[in-house]
Amino acid sequence: MLIRFTVSNFLSFDEEVEFNMIAGSFKTHKHHVHDIGKIKVLKSAAIYGANGAGKSNLIKAIEFLQELVVEGQIDRSIDDSKFKLNPKNSEKPSTLEIEFIIKKKSYLYGFAIDGRTVVEEWLYETVPNSTDKMIFERKFVKKKQRISFASKYKKSKKEKLLIELMEENLLLENELLIGKTDTLKIVEISNAREKLEKGLVIISPKSKAADFLFNFVTQKDFKNFSNQTISSFDTGIVELASDHQNFDSFFPNVDEETRSQLVSQLEEPDGISFLVDPDKATIITLKNGEPLVHSLNALHMDTEGNLISFPHNILSDGTQRLIDFIPLCHGLQSADTTFVIDEIDQSLHPTLLQSLVKKIMLNENLKGQFIFTTHESILLDMKVFRPDEIWFVEKDKSKGATQLYSLSEFKPRYDLDIRKGYLQGRFGAIPFMADLQELNWDQDGV
Repeated sequence: MLIRFTVSNFLSFDEEVEFNMIAGSFKTHKHHVHDIGKIKVLKSAAIYGANGAGKSNLIKAIEFLQELVVEGQIDRSIDDSKFKLNPKNSEKPSTLEIEFIIKKKSYLYGFAIDGRTVVEEWLYETVPNSTDKMIFERKFVKKKQRISFASKYKKSKKEKLLIELMEENLLLENELLIGKTDTLKIVEISNAREKLEKGLVIISPKSKAADFLFNFVTQKDFKNFSNQTISSFDTGIVELASDHQNFDSFFPNVDEETRSQLVSQLEEPDGISFLVDPDKATIITLKNGEPLVHSLNALHMDTEGNLISFPHNILSDGTQRLIDFIPLCHGLQSADTTFVIDEIDQSLHPTLLQSLVKKIMLNENLKGQFIFTTHESILLDMKVFRPDEIWFVEKDKSKGATQLYSLSEFKPRYDLDIRKGYLQGRFGAIPFMADLQELNWDQDGV
């Protein structure tokens, strides 16, 4: 569960900027709040802003942090990703920090990177209204690495020796300490890494739900949920279905060696399925030692009441995008996962998007979080969102740096037409429209 994310000197972010999911004191939509002990976090956030303002950069920053945690090291210099409109920033590190919840406890993890060097890294257990508890701190002092752990992690000689070895040569300057979970075997660090890897799902405009078809084929409850969801929208689809055929029929020219290699991969512990074509929603699974090829189809009803099957790849982009969101809808109800979606309105008709978002927001049993960027003003509705769930992104005109702020800062009335106010520029974060007469479109040769 995400509490907050801060970033500085990265992409379009200059000085430190914070995005957070901390619930304010608003009385509306009380079911939009996860009450976790002394911490109250929101279930959703909608992020608005003009093209080029930095909405996607915020998502990229979160994704960058996640990727480094998963990889455990920096493969290339970060210098090209620093904020370039401030010359002084070339000498400063890029800093990213995230605060999140694991089993009712909150943790703060972050790092500062310069080039390919991790100049600082830290993990704390944060305690509301009290002093944070250090798990580890790491920094370079006079070009020498120093690592500090809480006293409970260095009681034995073996633990102390391991820390010394980490400082000397076990932890390279381009590696993250959080990536050394197999060596350290510290539960809090392992849990933090796992949460940042698996509890945070980033969905880009081109993302395909690669695991959708596998879950659809193997999990009856997910299949039922998918059909209930898709049939509730006005897409013309009565239900989704999968068909399968023999591997040798689907790939008649594959040699035996290639076939055997595929089967051996599917037999491995993590070889659940093999994705053939994400655009056509086609996967290979293993059943009784034999590979089967599964494809996703959509069933429509013809004028005589017969069900007609349409392959997934010939459905409209909007319908395919809606199907891609079904695992998100399912995941929000089943686990405390944070889903972060860039350009949720990509390929979706505004009315269909509105129906999708309303369906999610009206659900009082959400266990996860739902964060997205969008241009679509039809969602700016106080009957759907709380003021603290709506965020705006805008470029500072003097510095060209991305700024973030919440609608709650304007203290809007509940009956205020937020959409109208946004389009009129009351809250900023809309594109500057030049005088079209100055473009001289009416001149000859244009």
